[in-house]
Amino acid sequence: MKKIGLMGGLGPASTVEYYTELVNLCLSENGGTEYPKIVIDSVDLAEHTKYFNDKNYEKIGDLIYENLLTLKNAGAQVAGVTANTEHIAWDFVKDRLPLPTISIVDAVIDYCTKNNFKKIVVFATAWTLKSGLYAIALQNAGITPIVPNDEDIELLGNLIYPNLENGIVIPEDKEKMIALAEKYIKESNADSLLLGCTEIPLMIKENDVSVPVINTTKIHIKAIFDAAKEKE
Repeated sequence: MKKIGLMGGLGPASTVEYYTELVNLCLSENGGTEYPKIVIDSVDLAEHTKYFNDKNYEKIGDLIYENLLTLKNAGAQVAGVTANTEHIAWDFVKDRLPLPTISIVDAVIDYCTKNNFKKIVVFATAWTLKSGLYAIALQNAGITPIVPNDEDIELLGNLIYPNLENGIVIPEDKEKMIALAEKYIKESNADSLLLGCTEIPLMIKENDVSVPVINTTKIHIKAIFDAAKEKE
């Protein structure tokens, strides 16, 4: 199995999910006889936040490249960037990736297509929603995205930052997020809810809402694991 590299810290809580789930996938597949080799380069989230606020996506692309290069130099053979929002800058780095790197957006769109979803409510950070990252990708795949209005995007942002980003799930915040999800699901007659921020699955679980949940964290982890299993 190839050595896996994770660009982590975006935020720390979801990075733990990536590490833990990759280990669990490996153990469940081989009966506990092998553990995956994983190297993590945990970045300064505050630095990345600054550049996103400035919409300096080219700089974010440079940071992604530098972190992936660090992972490659540490022996990683396949990698993943453990955040949806970082993929806003994907176009600034995709043509110069220093090692095979699995795009979370590509993995999620493939999952949505295979599961025949047609109309999807998209929850994510304000940066991700306003960039059109998933809306555009879903539309290109023939799927209708349902994106919250500006007021609700701000509400989502407040439910994600700072607590959920740091792995703190507040019950009252969870209730608010579920209510917001159900509002858009019912208004649009959507068939699924896309959790387009790797921290949201820490709060929203499969049976919390009335439609299937598209857990981008879990989908991305599985795609990275499958790539690591591929023979040279």
